[in-house]
Amino acid sequence: MNQTYGIAGVTAVVLATVLVGALGLRVSRTTSDFYVASRSVPPRLNAFAVSGEYLSAASFLGVAGLVLAQGADMLWFPIGYTAGFLVLLAFVAAPLRRSGAYTLPDFAEARLESRAVRRIASVLVVGVGWLYLLPQLRGAGLILRLLTGAPGWFGGLVVAAVVTVAVAAGGMRSITFVQAFQYWLKLTALLVPAVFLVIAWRADRAPAPAWDERPVFQRSTRVAGDRPLTLTVHEPVRVTGTGTVDGRPLDGGPLILGAGTHRVGAGTALTFPPGTPVPLPDDGGPGTAPADWAQPLSAGREQHGLYATYGLILATFLGTMGLPHVVVRFYTNSDGRAARRTTVVVLGLLGAFYLLVPLYGVLGRLYAPDLLLTGDTDAAVLVLPQRLIGGLGGDLLGALVAGGACAAFLSTVSGLTMSVAGVLAQDVLPTLGIRNFRLATLPAIAVPTAASTVVTDLPVADAVGLAFAVSASSFCPLLLLGIWWRGLTRRARWRDCSSAAGPGSPP
Repeated sequence: MNQTYGIAGVTAVVLATVLVGALGLRVSRTTSDFYVASRSVPPRLNAFAVSGEYLSAASFLGVAGLVLAQGADMLWFPIGYTAGFLVLLAFVAAPLRRSGAYTLPDFAEARLESRAVRRIASVLVVGVGWLYLLPQLRGAGLILRLLTGAPGWFGGLVVAAVVTVAVAAGGMRSITFVQAFQYWLKLTALLVPAVFLVIAWRADRAPAPAWDERPVFQRSTRVAGDRPLTLTVHEPVRVTGTGTVDGRPLDGGPLILGAGTHRVGAGTALTFPPGTPVPLPDDGGPGTAPADWAQPLSAGREQHGLYATYGLILATFLGTMGLPHVVVRFYTNSDGRAARRTTVVVLGLLGAFYLLVPLYGVLGRLYAPDLLLTGDTDAAVLVLPQRLIGGLGGDLLGALVAGGACAAFLSTVSGLTMSVAGVLAQDVLPTLGIRNFRLATLPAIAVPTAASTVVTDLPVADAVGLAFAVSASSFCPLLLLGIWWRGLTRRARWRDCSSAAGPGSPP
């Protein structure tokens, strides 16, 4: 990937984000502007913004990386991500908007008339938000590391600084325009290169993928890793390289890797000839067994593959409705009808986006299998333009993809920071106001940024799946029962306790 073009693409997106965030100073004047955009965002614009913040680094980079590494059953992630909005449309969007709350803790307190429940909801909002922020910041580090060679923590720090300025400057009203712009940028950044990649793939006349076999290097491929690797080779293969293999130094000359296990030292670079089966680091792991990659269920990955698949679907399907940065956007609609219209448009926007992601995973299996060795499978979307097209066209498309990836984590980090800062400003700081909201923005982004420097080996989509699981098991029942079950009230709880204690018992 050409670093100059990639840096230019990322810089353009960052400058656009900062510019729109700075313009928020002119359009955001009241407390309501900062928290819920004065509840006046039109449905279509709000749908663009919801899609912009929902399609995170896990969607743009992580899903394709998972399909590349682990196979077809990873497509349940985008299916669950999108289908979750059906539940929002049917059960949550309109009633939640009519509740008049600013945040999920507001809704919890109003429904159960309990400050303790509010505090618990606040802790969960902050926890889910920070857990979701970690993979976004890791994605930022991955982008800048590929472009500049900078350490992984540097990308997260840059994103944190940009988001802090954008969110603190204009709050929800300005971030709405930023996220709407970033959705269309992300869709363009996947769609345009996909067209050229498919044309190049067909022109290359590469053989059809043999999904029941191990991936094969289609071209002479150089693999360089910064960490030690243990490779399993099934048939002897002739390679060239520098570094150390099995404790023996290489000076650029040829080497025969015999069948068996080989230890590759850190910083070693090996060049494999075309047609060589990829010596995967962990033989027998996910996606490496014959026919395992093409299985639609999690067989071979868990003891109970079917149940593991159902668990993944339920976590993503039900977790969507409890994600704080998604729910808070429905408070910005003018009424319940507008909230429903927003959700319908979001379903179409997400569907269009996720149709493109599997293509990058499949092409990555063909043209970037070396990422399985280095562990950088999340980078498949970024490296494919140069692998298939090359030249100036590959550089320009690579810059577009890099800009789209930058927009992916910037938009989601902005939404998450908004939701966490809103809760901190209401429940931690003494008074509700613009100044306190801006103060709350700092810890909202600073804590996960610091944590991301410690948590380095974090698969993007897997970590997001964990955030969805926490959301599904906490906010999903709160919203469904709080909206549709009249018995979920503080008064009903005391009545049930008194009945269980028997007549004559003290209340």
